[in-house]
Amino acid sequence: MTKLNCLAAFVLFSAGISIARADQTAASAPNPLTDQPMFKLGGFGTLGLSHSSESLGDYIVDSTSPKGAGISSDWSATNASRFAAHVNANFTPKVTALLQVDSEYHADGTYRPEVEWLSVKYAFTPNFYMRAGRIALPTFMDSESWDVGYSYTWITPPVDLYHQLSIPSSDGIDAMYRAEIGDAVNTVKAIYGKNTLDRPSSVTTSREMWGIFDTLEYGETTYHAGYQQRMSSTEYLLTGVTGAWIQNSDITVGANYDPGNWFVMSEWIQRRSNYVSSAMYVSAGYRINKFTPYLTHSQNSSGSFLQSSPPPTATDLQLANRAQSTDSLGVRWDFMRNFDFKMQYDRVTLSDNSNGYLINVPANVTLYGTTFHVISAVVDFVF
Repeated sequence: MTKLNCLAAFVLFSAGISIARADQTAASAPNPLTDQPMFKLGGFGTLGLSHSSESLGDYIVDSTSPKGAGISSDWSATNASRFAAHVNANFTPKVTALLQVDSEYHADGTYRPEVEWLSVKYAFTPNFYMRAGRIALPTFMDSESWDVGYSYTWITPPVDLYHQLSIPSSDGIDAMYRAEIGDAVNTVKAIYGKNTLDRPSSVTTSREMWGIFDTLEYGETTYHAGYQQRMSSTEYLLTGVTGAWIQNSDITVGANYDPGNWFVMSEWIQRRSNYVSSAMYVSAGYRINKFTPYLTHSQNSSGSFLQSSPPPTATDLQLANRAQSTDSLGVRWDFMRNFDFKMQYDRVTLSDNSNGYLINVPANVTLYGTTFHVISAVVDFVF
């Protein structure tokens, strides 16, 4: 268990004792320094299944997963099933803390709980704060709530774009400043930190991570843009080889228009390392009482290697050439308070020189240009 996990376990245990004592002594009244309870427990989860018509590879929605629907299992629960609990602590009007522990399918093939977020926040004013700890990155419009399936319409955010979210969090600091400009609200966030990401056959370490992100809300429209940069190196577990440190940078832009009865949104990313690649999606939906049918198209490009980069290795070529596109049709049903049920159909087409994001494809199998189909169903909940 890492030091961070040990600390998280202690904080969660302490919070549990505090909550239990509060129940026993009727001390659940608000903190006298705030109008909020000292500790507040909550959580969320998703239970789901997916099936892929492609039996020679596994369809996954998260690059850290070692298996999914396809060659490993006809029906898989690993793509969308998770459970998380969090404790919010309100120590003073200016000092708060958050601990979130998440259980989902990991690179080691287990659902062991791990610390998703652990941060302390100091609010200088209602519109300006700083945090320190493990913090979700605001790379995309929904990336800070990616695990909270109930918070968005789809079963999962569009895979071809969100597979680019190779680093979901930062161990470091961030700051947020919000300003009202006429009828608009503009929010700027800045981050600095590091990250270690475990995958089934590799471990990627990122350091000197920094980024700045801007979100502008005006009426029914939200705009989001960001830039982040980092130095990254990957250790390949099967060979024991550790790659050179490479500078990576991401530019992201997105927009969402949601007048209430319907929505349309789109996002785009360009990533630069020793190659340049991009990805995008566009999605729209219409709300009919408790039902929201929606359509999505997403795609990502093959990487184009820079002339200034060293000659690409076979691993570099494999990582760069993962182009695919996805057309999705789904529906969300909010059948009771804090619960939803979703079904989604995906038509995935691989490029002519790529196995896309399929994993566990046998070494002697080439699936270039293949089209396959995925059906998924989930129940999301929050508490």
